[in-house]
Amino acid sequence: NARVAAFPAESESVVVRVVAEQFAWNMHYPGQDGLFGKTDIRLVSSENPLGLDRSDPDAKDDLTTINQLNLPVNKPAIVHLSSKDVIHSLALPEMRVKQEAIPGKVQNLWYEPTSTGGWEIPCAQLCGLGHYRMRGFYTIQTQAEFDAWKLAEAQNIPAS
Repeated sequence: NARVAAFPAESESVVVRVVAEQFAWNMHYPGQDGLFGKTDIRLVSSENPLGLDRSDPDAKDDLTTINQLNLPVNKPAIVHLSSKDVIHSLALPEMRVKQEAIPGKVQNLWYEPTSTGGWEIPCAQLCGLGHYRMRGFYTIQTQAEFDAWKLAEAQNIPAS
């Protein structure tokens, strides 16, 4: 479908990386600079599930969350979806979005949230014995609420 393949400009969108793993959704937003910081598999830990290298200047202002995706309403959202381990499936049924997350591959998708609210992100792919507890949440909010959320999250960025 041409509409699905015609991505909006990243400069006019909210861009987020979503990295699935047994049994969580890891979200990564670029900071004020609009650039994603580098990640390194050697830095992956329970405190840093994405392996974000906070010594990288582009990473110093990046935001990360676990199991919580926030996006503004009426603005395109570009999602770079991947998996650390097995096949998962990101499902946002209220937004008519569903995409497989495949290890070793980044799946790019976009959509434009059209209503505010909060819903569950279920994993729509049987991904292991703990599949039943792989639940995240997504919140679609006004631009002002989204900006306030990002500002509050920025206060929690760990010092490098």
